[in-house]
Amino acid sequence: MYYFRPSMPTFFIKTYGCQMNERDSEQVAHSLVARGYEQVAHEVEADVVLLNTCSVRDMADQKALGKMGMLGRIAKERPHVVFGFLGCMAQARGKSLLKNLPHVDLVVGTQKFHRVADYVDELVAKKTACSAGIIRQPPDYGRMDDLRFSIVDVAEEAGSQSTIRDQQLAPRQATAFV
Repeated sequence: MYYFRPSMPTFFIKTYGCQMNERDSEQVAHSLVARGYEQVAHEVEADVVLLNTCSVRDMADQKALGKMGMLGRIAKERPHVVFGFLGCMAQARGKSLLKNLPHVDLVVGTQKFHRVADYVDELVAKKTACSAGIIRQPPDYGRMDDLRFSIVDVAEEAGSQSTIRDQQLAPRQATAFV
């Protein structure tokens, strides 16, 4: 007897900038894997695409903005995909990132990495429900164009630095701490 097992969503994280961004991306990836998401090697395979970037290095900033702009074509072809910015560029620019990149669903600042998995779960569920026609417009979201609804969280959070937990590394995986 065969059973249908729905596949878990996949995710892709691209990191631009400093070594701390690499560590933050590893932590976000770990939290998503712990929820059953599968990490993939290419953004075209992903249900969730996150760009983590540094605002201190202008080149990283520009690369991430250019990359997210190019990802807009995936958003048109696959409207269920969740797109997001993480890190200090997201912290510095906040809602303004949505202005020129309307397919962006998530903007999370430096003090909220521990909330990314919650936000991704919420957005995946709502976009899946919208794509399937289960709901037309998610309640309690003021901003929505077609299947669009975004979460922007760049507010300060007291004690957020203590939310970085020990992560489990894969065999032969390296990490850097600055």
